[in-house]
Amino acid sequence: MPDQTLPPALRRWLPSLAFTLVAILVLWQSAQQTWNIELQRLQDQATNELLLHVTSLSGKLEKHEYLAELLTTKEDLSHFLRPEITSDELQQLNLVLDTYRVIADVSDIYLMNHDGFTVAASNWWRADSFIGQNFAFRPYFQLAMQGQQGRFYGLGTTSGARGYYFSWPVYFKDEVQGALVVKIEIHAIEQPWRDPAGELLVTDPDGVIFISSRPEWRLSTITELPRETLQEISDSLRYAGRILRPLPVMERHQIADQAEALTIRMNNNQARDYLLLSHPMPEAGWQVHMMKELNPVRHQAIIVSLLSGSALVLVTLIGLYLFQRRRSLRERQQWKEEAHRALQQAHDELETRVAARTADLSASNQRLLEEIQQHERTEATLRKTQKELVQTAKLAVLGQLSASINHELNQPLAALRSYAENARTFLTRNQPETADSNLEQILLLTERMAEISAQLKMFSRKSGDQLVPVSVQAAFDYALKLYWNQFQQQNIEVIRRFPAQEVFVLADMVRLEQVLVNLLSNALHAMKQAPLRQIHLCTEFLQQDGREWVQIQVWDTGSGIPPHQLEEIFDPFFTSKEPGQGLGLGLSISSRIVQDLGGRLEAGNHLQFQRLQDPASANSCTGAVFTLYLPACHPENSHQETLHG
Repeated sequence: MPDQTLPPALRRWLPSLAFTLVAILVLWQSAQQTWNIELQRLQDQATNELLLHVTSLSGKLEKHEYLAELLTTKEDLSHFLRPEITSDELQQLNLVLDTYRVIADVSDIYLMNHDGFTVAASNWWRADSFIGQNFAFRPYFQLAMQGQQGRFYGLGTTSGARGYYFSWPVYFKDEVQGALVVKIEIHAIEQPWRDPAGELLVTDPDGVIFISSRPEWRLSTITELPRETLQEISDSLRYAGRILRPLPVMERHQIADQAEALTIRMNNNQARDYLLLSHPMPEAGWQVHMMKELNPVRHQAIIVSLLSGSALVLVTLIGLYLFQRRRSLRERQQWKEEAHRALQQAHDELETRVAARTADLSASNQRLLEEIQQHERTEATLRKTQKELVQTAKLAVLGQLSASINHELNQPLAALRSYAENARTFLTRNQPETADSNLEQILLLTERMAEISAQLKMFSRKSGDQLVPVSVQAAFDYALKLYWNQFQQQNIEVIRRFPAQEVFVLADMVRLEQVLVNLLSNALHAMKQAPLRQIHLCTEFLQQDGREWVQIQVWDTGSGIPPHQLEEIFDPFFTSKEPGQGLGLGLSISSRIVQDLGGRLEAGNHLQFQRLQDPASANSCTGAVFTLYLPACHPENSHQETLHG
């Protein structure tokens, strides 16, 4: 009961003031409670997403962690670190490393000697190749020279790209002779991290943002660093001397044990509030941060406050209305029922919203669990596939070519020794004319060996970065030189059907020659048991899809390709040869090269040099045909702009 000593006007307004204070307290409590609930929900959601991203990032790094160690145990790399190693052998190692790079889907693989100089690299053909570069200052090299596995992340001093490096020591007689390094590019990891409702950051122990879903935050610091720390980072060359500026944080405060609230000034000078959660990655030395926008939480709190205020207003109006109509019991009862129905409806709507939100949270948690399990299964499958590739990878194609050239060199060497012994005998017998004849034969044999060595040197040269006009006839001439002696020994007739004018394609000479060498090698192997041994080489122009193409075909008279093998003949490691004769990488690599040149490679069978359109009729074929399509090119001055090998 109001105090009777109060003035009448105050007593009259006291219930209204009390009700207003209670209403304000209720609205404030409801807004605060809603804020806490929504903030906790957002924190739980961010925690689940953060753990998922940490697991995914760890899995991507662990997928390549043991690649350097496996390659050092698989290949005798110490042989390539000896002083007497030749450039041809190093070029073969470059091709091997490039093959492993493609199979393992990494950025670069390179071999360093004990002084830190790169002697072989998978990017040997690029203008910014690592070959000849010294990386002795890198921690991963120093750890490898100590006999340990090296892990390092930073900006490449040559490419300027962000990368993660794994290294492993190369031993010879229990002594470390060098290091093998595998590089993974970081930008491929960031691509699936786009989230319109938040940002994902990865920082090093100094707080430098190394990976970010927002590009403008990369190579910034999560907090302002002391000048001494900045100087140490600059001296380490980890970030290639880049200037590291802190994020434009306008305000930050702790809201939970593992959560902070940040206000960041964006590029448009507008402030944006974030919830920041962190999780360590000790194996990589990183800290992973998840940032979720707080605007949805604030928006939900405002909505609940408006609903609470509406409910209070509704209750107030109902109370006033009932007070005015209290003299009439019937009308009062009627309004009670209406108020009860209104409150019940509001209650039902609130319960419906709570149930719907609870269902959404449960479904989100279930999806997260399913994604984690899927990532674990994918990671297990990748590890299994990696082991199988390491066990089966061989240098079949280059090994066969080297063996063939070695055979061609041994024959002149044997004849050269015989002529030299005979010449010495004739000189002893005082027959200089006969000895001079033997010496002339020795000169001819040395010229033949020099020609074979020149062919090998041409095959080992680097390819260019850009596509240029290339003569198809010149590429065929070079490829035929490598197998000409084998064609003569096996009585294989080579028939050329080329246009009168020289045909040019837009390609790279070295890579086109490699494709033609692989196709001729397959034709040579297919006709070992054939009664008729012919190879037809054809070239013609055609129009497809509004473009001019050059069709290059290699026909043989072997047994053809079985119908069930036509769809899988370009798959890696598919081969129909005897064990030990090849691993099936030649056609797979050739198909990949042709795709990089902007063309395509097809396989089929023919009947009397007429291509079969129905693969099921291959049982009656008279050989196989490989068709290569490349963009046609018409240089203005073919004598100046064309590559002829």
